[in-house]
Amino acid sequence: MSQIRLVIADKDILYLERLSSYLQNNKVCGFSLELFTDEGKLIEWLNSGKNADLLVISASLYNELTEKPANKNILLLRDCAESLVPNWIDSINKYSPADLIMKEILSLCAECIPRDINDENRNGRINLFLYADGSDVLNPLAQRFAYINALKDKKVFYLNLDEFPNTDSYFNSNNTMGLSEMLYYVKSQKENLSMKAEVCTSCDVQTGIYFMKGHNNPEDLKNISEEELKALIKAVQRSMPYDEMIISRAFLVDHITISLLNMADRIFISALNYQPSIDRLEKIGKLINGIENNKGYHLQDKLTFCINLIIDNNLPEGFDISGYKTISLPNKSLENPEFYPSSYEYLEAFEENINVF
Repeated sequence: MSQIRLVIADKDILYLERLSSYLQNNKVCGFSLELFTDEGKLIEWLNSGKNADLLVISASLYNELTEKPANKNILLLRDCAESLVPNWIDSINKYSPADLIMKEILSLCAECIPRDINDENRNGRINLFLYADGSDVLNPLAQRFAYINALKDKKVFYLNLDEFPNTDSYFNSNNTMGLSEMLYYVKSQKENLSMKAEVCTSCDVQTGIYFMKGHNNPEDLKNISEEELKALIKAVQRSMPYDEMIISRAFLVDHITISLLNMADRIFISALNYQPSIDRLEKIGKLINGIENNKGYHLQDKLTFCINLIIDNNLPEGFDISGYKTISLPNKSLENPEFYPSSYEYLEAFEENINVF
């Protein structure tokens, strides 16, 4: 597999060691690194005719160079007054978190590397969670599924594809990029989408769950084509070795849902046990039957209807979605406002009922 070739130059030896160690340990495709702390040695390398995908140089060292790099892709690590940093060169605060520096490096390299370095890799089962009636308000099933898998030391990715996503209500990161930027890259048919996906991916500090921050414009998602949707998901799968990819959205009869039903390895459709919700779920069951017959999709073996017991702790009499697996899940959210990630009792019952981990 190809590696990203980097030259990193800084007089601070300890900083250089820590940054290079982080890059080596945290990038799946790997970096090929050449490190310099001496101005003369760096100039010697620049004049040698050797190539790198990116030069990462502290701004103070760059200003001291008697011979500046010509026609090179450069990222400056700002460690001096901003007035001394050339405004025509990309730069980032030297003391930013290492993860942000790495994402900036990947973003710049994705523009100059001519092919997708992770083109052959696809990782992670696709788990599709569809909310039939807005039940994610009381029982965020997809987020809890992600949390349980993260507790098992699995590498989990979460993506909300609602027109008005609530991702940022559950997961947090200081990464400024997310699904908005990724949708732009996909629609613009940018190269190296797997690298772009990694740049746009964040990691929730509390749970260790990877995710993309919610997008800002509902039209961006509403107008996504089937091919663009596939490109988005494949880019995520190729960006890191995920065990589970979790996609969440409200149940809508549109091209996005139809495509996701076909792509998913496992499907969970969630509703509450209020009678109107159950009525809606039965109609969805008939619709799924129609999709199977019309499209030739094989959904029965991978689909589970999940009923969240909000009232009476029972399913309504006569409820039946023939041919599909149906499970009931306890819900204590009305008694406890802190219902995410959820109590140990809920997590235990959830895992026992779904039994697909």
